[in-house]
Amino acid sequence: MGQEGKEEEDIVVQVQVPTTEKPSNELSSSRGIPTSSSSSSSFLSPTTRMVLAVAGIMGFFLLYGLLQERIMTRKYGEDELGRPIYFEETTFLVLSNRVLAIIIGLSIMFYQGLDIKNAAPLHKYMGVAASNFSATWCQYEALKYVSFPTQTLGKCGKMLPVMIVGTFVSGKKYTIKDYLIAVVITGGCMIFLLTGNISSKGNQDSTPIGLFLMALYMFFDGFTSTTQEKMFKGYTMSTYDQMVYVSGFSAIISVAILMLKGALFEAIYFALEYPALLWDSTLLSICSSLGQMLIYYTIKEFGALFFSTVMVTRQVISVVLSTIVFLHPLSIYQWLGFVMVFAAIYYKTNEDSKKPRTKH
Repeated sequence: MGQEGKEEEDIVVQVQVPTTEKPSNELSSSRGIPTSSSSSSSFLSPTTRMVLAVAGIMGFFLLYGLLQERIMTRKYGEDELGRPIYFEETTFLVLSNRVLAIIIGLSIMFYQGLDIKNAAPLHKYMGVAASNFSATWCQYEALKYVSFPTQTLGKCGKMLPVMIVGTFVSGKKYTIKDYLIAVVITGGCMIFLLTGNISSKGNQDSTPIGLFLMALYMFFDGFTSTTQEKMFKGYTMSTYDQMVYVSGFSAIISVAILMLKGALFEAIYFALEYPALLWDSTLLSICSSLGQMLIYYTIKEFGALFFSTVMVTRQVISVVLSTIVFLHPLSIYQWLGFVMVFAAIYYKTNEDSKKPRTKH
């Protein structure tokens, strides 16, 4: 998920688009940043490009969600006593993900002739990388304890706390309708969490650990998004600049942690001994990196609201697929909570589309 902590899943509350004030042509050219849309897709109609973008996002992230849960819950083998062997080293997944993101980002930068020199001070990337690594690690680790549907709806439930903090800390103002929508979403999440099994392997005793990891994920992910947005506004840079440097520092953090734990070569040996893991983790990284690129393209070409609708739909389908593929039976009340959450999100997206756009 090179930057995927922002990725994906926060769109249900507010799409945070990394934009900057348009730089002058002279400044942009000096950093090798294109000042106009690429003409490579000009031979395709807008409708065709929209359909392809939606199909790509749906395909990559639906597969990404299934692979996440598959890797963290799949039995890759059995030991001499017949006990199942699971892959436990979440940090290795973060490392493999970041390495592929670096390769893809550098390839695109060289192909487009972009300046590979860091646009911001290196310590800025380091801060984003640390929070991004933490968010990704918590997201993967939580799937050991709670199911994917639980994780997805849990992310939606942060809307009301964010609004309350924004009101008292940042002085933001929200309408009564905004609060009602947030209450419905939070209420739907609570119904889902309290009326059925939400653990990943049927062990309810470990569920609080998973919920705590989800809370940490949302904290680190919010910090990552805010810091990235400030960097885009404060420096003239391409999205690939952040993709490469943030992923680079995140990879360094991953290697350092694995070395300190003495788990780096053990994880590599596990991947070589069980090629299915190598295939799963590589495919996971490909889906994340290419999906992230499509996210930026879709926001740029078709707008944040269209993108928000696409991603909410993707989340709905992901939850349904997870319940079918990984056999997560939901109670009637859990389905009720599920419908409440996403009906409110769709309503909010529709209401936001009616608001006049402000020019920056």
